[in-house]
Amino acid sequence: MKKLLRLSILSIFLCVGNLHAQEDNLFYGFDNSFENLSNPDSISLFTGAFVFARIGGENYAGARFQPELNLGKVGVGFDLPIYFNIESGELYSDEFKNGAGILRLISYVRYGRKKKDPVFIKVGQLRGESLGYGSLLNNYNNSPSFEKRKVGVSYDFRIKKVVGIEGLYSDFNLESFNLFAIRPYVRPFGASGIPVLKTLDFGFSYISDKDRTNRFGDDTGKNEFLSDGMKAYGFDMGITFINSNFINLTGYTHFSKMAKIKSDSLARYHQAIPPAQGYGAGKGMGIGVNANMNVVGNFFRLNSRIERLWYTDNYLPQFFDAHYEINKDAKIAALGDAKNKQGIYGSLTASLMDKVLVGGNLLLPDNVSKETPATMQLNLKTKDLFDKIIIEGYYTKANLVDFGDAFEFDENSLALIRFAYKISPIIATGIDYKWTWNKQDDGSFKADNSVMPYVALRFQF
Repeated sequence: MKKLLRLSILSIFLCVGNLHAQEDNLFYGFDNSFENLSNPDSISLFTGAFVFARIGGENYAGARFQPELNLGKVGVGFDLPIYFNIESGELYSDEFKNGAGILRLISYVRYGRKKKDPVFIKVGQLRGESLGYGSLLNNYNNSPSFEKRKVGVSYDFRIKKVVGIEGLYSDFNLESFNLFAIRPYVRPFGASGIPVLKTLDFGFSYISDKDRTNRFGDDTGKNEFLSDGMKAYGFDMGITFINSNFINLTGYTHFSKMAKIKSDSLARYHQAIPPAQGYGAGKGMGIGVNANMNVVGNFFRLNSRIERLWYTDNYLPQFFDAHYEINKDAKIAALGDAKNKQGIYGSLTASLMDKVLVGGNLLLPDNVSKETPATMQLNLKTKDLFDKIIIEGYYTKANLVDFGDAFEFDENSLALIRFAYKISPIIATGIDYKWTWNKQDDGSFKADNSVMPYVALRFQF
């Protein structure tokens, strides 16, 4: 596939919980998106980058426009690349072939704010998604390839503070029924007004994936590992112990099960490479706390989460994560060797004067091994540092066995890094580095990197 070196004028989403502790911000589960912090709903933005790119040995020049319109609870984001071949004058259109096609012009359509408004729905690219308290699906990204973005939907509806339903669907691709996640929940005392008790909530999660697209070189045109579908179930509960202007403290617990996948090709794979402990259904559970603190008002805010995990053979916590869509077969095959373990999941994010936000998270088994690896994620965002400097970064690493390799970019890495300088209030120049994934003609994904200098126009209206 042709490689496109181009600017990604995007907001970097940090995996944090809500940093404000107000009565109407009590949440059911966790909202891991940094979207509401980095781009308030009341602000509309126009961003345009002017670039030169070399694609498939040919030279292109053009621009990428990314306006975001936010009117109250309604938001729409567009992503319009316009590249012309310098020699022939032809418009570059490969980005809109296959899959969602022309729908990729719309990066998202949103109504409401997740975990804040009674009605929330978002259609388009999904990033940093979680379901409930994140035992099965956490930090999920439906589009590992920026060039071939997917169109999915995320939603959360609740009625009179008592019952609700949240979930997502990963990809409106008619070739198969893709990742589907749903969690009905109930807060039995939500309308009572009783302190603490009114925040108690219970949820049931169901996740399935019957992806049958020809992504991994299967001659049948189907992903046989998923021929019977991937299925997982979970129960969780949580309660907010403290909710004040200084701290919001929530405790939670969860139990989940990953069903055994019935697939002839997976059975043949296990015959050739048999799991030491056999292969069957796996189970996991955890207990944790999440704290949002306004340590010094808006001068210094802190979010922290710590969770203790226990899981059996053939189970991997947070199985549906940022790397799941890159190679589903590899993740499913890894379940056969996943051993009974205990571990810790923790995240920490700090905000200084709403100018610098830095943080990350780590999924760490007690004994890290090839069968039960660690996963890490780091995030950084500055807003007009010294009124001139912009630094943004997102890095995630999966299948981490040796922490000496934590910052080695390979097939388990995903990164976006930006350094920019504001020439004026609306014009910036800088450089982007991107280690991401490009979808190949056979449906597989290939790691790729690019360095892109740019000049961009960005203003609010």
